[in-house]
Amino acid sequence: MVDVLEASTSICSASNYTEPFLTHKNRTERIKLRFQTTKHLSYNTDLTIFELHLALSVIKHTSPGPDEVTYSMLQHLLEHSLLNILYMCNRIWKEYVFPDCWKHAFIIPIPKPGKDPQDPLNYRPIALTSCMCKLFERILNVRLVRILEKNDASESLR
Repeated sequence: MVDVLEASTSICSASNYTEPFLTHKNRTERIKLRFQTTKHLSYNTDLTIFELHLALSVIKHTSPGPDEVTYSMLQHLLEHSLLNILYMCNRIWKEYVFPDCWKHAFIIPIPKPGKDPQDPLNYRPIALTSCMCKLFERILNVRLVRILEKNDASESLR
């Protein structure tokens, strides 16, 4: 198992990037992002309980990440608890502070079918991440896609 993780780490290592890409990556990562604006933009408004319910209604049950919170748990919460989750998501959204525990994942090596399982390169890594994080991402994704499609539609009318 350790060999597979070491192989995955070496394959994904920055030492495999081209020099022009590394230069671009390093330059881009030094640019400070400016998140705050005085403009009222529809995508920056508070997340709503409707968006949370919508995201919960379309999730596919996947394995939980390191926090061991499952989608089934989230779907069976009372409204009061969902409002607390919404409050937390809105604080993350407004304060630009992403929980450190959401940055962790369990990596499970899955052998590729028909390949030699003794060769660590014949595995593909599956990352099990926090269902809370994926729920938050789903809410934001639906919101941003809707806005992008709306803007694209209005552009095509011109």
